[in-house]
Amino acid sequence: MLSTPPINTDWTRAYAGCRVVGTLRDQLADFQVFEVFDRVFSGHGEHLYILVQKQDINTKDVQRLLARHYGVSLVDVSYAGLKDKRSIAQQWFSIRLPKTAQRPTDKHFSVLEETKHDRKLRPGDHLGNRFQIRIRNVSKSANLAPDALQQPLPNYFGPQRFGYQGNNLHRALDWVSQSTPRIKRGVRALYMSVLRSLVFNEVLASRIRSDTWRTTLNGDVMLEHFPTGPLWGRGRLSTSSDALVIEKSVERQNKAVCDTLEWVGLKQERRALVMRASGVAIQQEDDAIELRFVLPKGSYATVALNEYFDVKEARA
Repeated sequence: MLSTPPINTDWTRAYAGCRVVGTLRDQLADFQVFEVFDRVFSGHGEHLYILVQKQDINTKDVQRLLARHYGVSLVDVSYAGLKDKRSIAQQWFSIRLPKTAQRPTDKHFSVLEETKHDRKLRPGDHLGNRFQIRIRNVSKSANLAPDALQQPLPNYFGPQRFGYQGNNLHRALDWVSQSTPRIKRGVRALYMSVLRSLVFNEVLASRIRSDTWRTTLNGDVMLEHFPTGPLWGRGRLSTSSDALVIEKSVERQNKAVCDTLEWVGLKQERRALVMRASGVAIQQEDDAIELRFVLPKGSYATVALNEYFDVKEARA
């Protein structure tokens, strides 16, 4: 049986100091997400594009409901990115050759706009996400850092990636420890995503502990002016020198996981270690703080908040 590393989903914070204590998602409207999208639609073509506002439902469930309503297969319904279930979120979907022109009606989502285009929507086609978040039950004497969210932030994969209470990570590591028995393709894809995220987060945590996460080390591979970490897979690491030493150390500590990611055929990719929020606006009230900001695609609002807030999430 292969050995696996101890489970850890509380990775090292970048900034020391006291955090503001509060409650997140006490109400659905406390966590709002708006897809930032700049595609110019042709107005014609075989793909129907709809802007959906959803609440208390995840993106994949909306995808399934849309496929059923429009009479198409699941692969003919596409989206740019996953959005939180416990939120009010707006995002685009495309439907190839829908069988009906009637808009769907559902208690969990509604269609705000529709148009047509000659190309399908693909993962990552959006620019990013705009967030409007309210944190409640904050002490009146809470002292939020004046530069909150305006400094460089660690680009960790957020807790959503690992499942509620890390359950997806537990299952993925159990699967590795059992020498990867045959499982459904969709489940295996989920496990691969979780395990890749684990290795990346461990590299980033190591860089934070050595205070090198937002500076350039010898041998770093850069992406839009930021150093990067590995999305593990087959092939040689593209880093060298000091940066490579850190990544090889994490590989040794997570050997079973890294070997599995190579065995399934994933190829080495890179992800920025740093994210920057833009359009930051903060309003502090008696017992709540409202934050508005934009993050690039693939970055997590919960990770940004974790640097400055110690929040408990209200459960539905």
